[in-house]
Amino acid sequence: MIRELTIDDFEKVEPMMAALHKIHVENRSDFYSENAHPITKKKEFKAMLKDKNKIALTFAENGEIAGIALATIKDRTVRSIYIDAIFVLEPFRRRGIATRLFRQMQDTASEIGAERMDLMVWAFNAPALAFYKSLGMQEQRIVLEKTGERNELTRFAPFIYGSFVFVALALGRNETEER
Repeated sequence: MIRELTIDDFEKVEPMMAALHKIHVENRSDFYSENAHPITKKKEFKAMLKDKNKIALTFAENGEIAGIALATIKDRTVRSIYIDAIFVLEPFRRRGIATRLFRQMQDTASEIGAERMDLMVWAFNAPALAFYKSLGMQEQRIVLEKTGERNELTRFAPFIYGSFVFVALALGRNETEER
């Protein structure tokens, strides 16, 4: 059964969020800190549940939480739902729970007049990418990165425009003159 999360679910949801965060730390420690997942305190969980722009669902089976889905309602040029997380505990996987949570998000999006749903999947998470594509999600954009020695990367200079950070190639005078 799918229902909204309640404050009483915190003790079961927090370890799920920690497990999801651990996957990200193990694969992208350059982005994720070991000791900082999004919901570590009951106060943060309660604030999320009270936020009118948050959707917090769970799939419970025989009273046991098997999976969660968290999303944020965004009102920009069009109303959308951004899926922050869908996570199903290992013993409950491959039983359609994530699909049901996703479909409920889709229904909720329709109910509130959202025109689209968005989410982000890391390249290391091929199973999640395949899952979302199987549900009709399509690539919206591709973000590339280059890592390497500090000296090699100093040619790139970040600048901020609004709330977005862009990276511009900083060309030296000699390189510019050659063009």
